[in-house]
Parts: sequence; structure tokens; C-alpha cells
Amino acid sequence: MTNWNQHEGDSRNAGTRRDRDGPLRVETDWIVDLTGPVGSPVLDHDTVFVGTERGNLYALERETGRRRWTFETLSATNATPIVTRDRLFLATDDGTVYAIDPGTGDELWSTDLPASLSSSPTFDDGQLYVGHTAGLSALEGETGDVIWTHETESAVVGCPAVGDETESAPLEESQPQAPEADGLSVDVPTEIEAETETVSADAGVYVGTEGGTVYGLECETGEEAWTAPADGGIAGGPTVADGLVYVSDDDGTMIAMDADSGQSWFTYEIRDAFSTSATVLPELDATFLGATDGYLHVTDTTFGRRKLRGWLFAKKGVQLDGPVHGSPVVVGDVVCVADSTGSLYGLDIADDCTHLWHFGVDDAISSTPAVGDEQLFVGSDGGQLYCLTWNPDEARP
Repeated sequence: MTNWNQHEGDSRNAGTRRDRDGPLRVETDWIVDLTGPVGSPVLDHDTVFVGTERGNLYALERETGRRRWTFETLSATNATPIVTRDRLFLATDDGTVYAIDPGTGDELWSTDLPASLSSSPTFDDGQLYVGHTAGLSALEGETGDVIWTHETESAVVGCPAVGDETESAPLEESQPQAPEADGLSVDVPTEIEAETETVSADAGVYVGTEGGTVYGLECETGEEAWTAPADGGIAGGPTVADGLVYVSDDDGTMIAMDADSGQSWFTYEIRDAFSTSATVLPELDATFLGATDGYLHVTDTTFGRRKLRGWLFAKKGVQLDGPVHGSPVVVGDVVCVADSTGSLYGLDIADDCTHLWHFGVDDAISSTPAVGDEQLFVGSDGGQLYCLTWNPDEARP
């Protein structure tokens, strides 16, 4: 069965399962009532794990929603947990990180961070990366020991992303040049070498801050490889794809940066705030980002230009019913994205992101869905976790 074991499915914040048949329509399999707004769930082979803004972590049977166990906390648990073969990692708002036995719910260890939690954690190669209001800490997954802490100028937000430390943008192609004006309100590859500070370390873990700085850090030591400025506070956290680090901010700018140096590859600008991380499909030359203007913005990955066709000009994206706060996920050729009105949409990538289906709940959806085998797990701000299913053999309309 498909494992979606951490925020957006993996340590790069990819948010994709292209090897699966996407839902051409969905139906409700089960609904579970929890306490408080529901965070982003994660999955192992037979269990769904999810926390809430009111506290506690719940382990639910994947096929039925039956509760297996509850890990009680005194602080919010809506940061996305992480599940591995023998550990479940949970970070709470008060700055405590727990390792829990995923089968029983028993605590294995706990560690206090230097400050209160401000991001969901990321797990890669045996290490946990956890953002807090004082910076980023790396913990040993087996013991909970703090390996290093890198202080930042403001709180780390979103979720850290981890990439290959030797990864960089495809330099066999020259950096793209700005396209000729075509009536699009986007903008264009720019270099920020004068503002990017680079040292000799190899970047492998990437974080963004509330104050609008992007950091590339070395995984083993936390040494700073580079920093780069954004126009506003980072939204959702970085995404690593095809040698680039994508970040979006609350000033309405998305920047694609070289993962190795932090040099800007291109930018895309809107008039409102971006509110999610980017979901990137390099093989389809496409990125998807949610914003407070109620659009799912769709750009290419070469120049940052609008990708969807319009009658006269390219469209900035797909209009939804309200602002988007949970990152979009891609299953096969279907983008699944939710908004603050409680609407969840399936959009057909193969047909210029036209609407395939709509699923409505009673309350806002602020978290990111988790993808299973013909299953989509979605939490609402009203305290419900929904399991939606589909038939992979259904014919495309």
C-alpha cells in the first residue's frame, strides 16, 4: 500500500504520486469526528495518524477509521507527524518532540526544542529537522539527541525540505532569459547574486522564515551554505525539484532558486499573498500554488510564466471558491486542492486543469490531504477526518 509518511509525502515536500491512477470522481468511505481543527494526516501500510489544534495524536484504522489508540498531549498537535517503520515522530506547539511506537502509541523518547514549534518536521536519512521560533534543529531519530541547531533571524515556517547535497539546477542549459512581453503579469528570470550570501558548505536542507529569508544548510553540521532574500514571509515552506528550490511568500512572489547556490532562476508575481508551498511537476513543466485570492496558480518551470490557456491571454490559474491554505497534491494526472469554504476539487492536468469533480464539507479545509491507494484523507477545521475513495478503472469522461 502507498505510504504517505510525512508532510506532502516525502522530505522534498513534493506532494505527488504520479505513479497512481488519479480520481476521476470521489465518494465518501468513512468520516471520523475528532476534537479541534484537523492537521495534515500521514499513512503507513494500515494506519492513518493525525493530530489536531486542540491536542492529542490519533491512530486510526486505514480501511474503517476505527480508533486504534490516542496519544494524549497538553499542547496542539496540528503539525504534520512523521511515521517510519518503527517510529512515529510528533512535534507539539510547546516545542516538545516525541518518538512513539506506531503500533501501540507508547512513548519511546521526548526532546525539548530550544523554543516553541513553528513548523512541521521533516525526516531524512535518520535525522529529524524541526523548525522553531529560534531556528532549525536536527535530531537523531533513534535517540532524540540534538545534533545541531542553526539560529535564524526569525521563526522557521512551513516545513523544511531536504534534497541531494550535490544537486543543482541543470547547468547544461543556460539560465533562461526573460521572454518577450506577452500581456502576462508575471515576471522573469532574475539574478540575485549581489543579495545571496554563499559559503563553501554544501546545502542539503532548506528552510524559509517568517521574516522572508531562505536558508540552504549542510545536513550533517547545520553549517550555512547560502542565504537568499524573499519579498515577504515564506508560505508553506520550500519544495525541492529538479535541482531547484521553490519558495513562495506572503507578498505574492514565487522564486525558483538553484539548490546549490541560492541564485534566482525565475520569479512569478501576483497581487495577493501566496499561502501554500509549490507542488512541482518538472516532467510536465508545471507548478501549482495556492493563494489568498482564491486561485490555484499554474506556471511553467522554465520562465515562471502562466501555463493555462485563455481566450486572449494565458490564465493565472484555476478559480476556486475561496482562499487556499493547504498545499495541492497530485495523484496521477489529477490535482487535488481544497479551500477555506470547505470545497475540495479534482482538476484534470491532461485537459488544461479543467474541473473533474467537487467535494464539499461543512467547514474550511486548511490542511494538506494525504494520498493512499485509491484513498484521499482530508481533515477539516470542524474536527472531521474524511476518507474519500475512487475506482481506478473508471473511464475518463
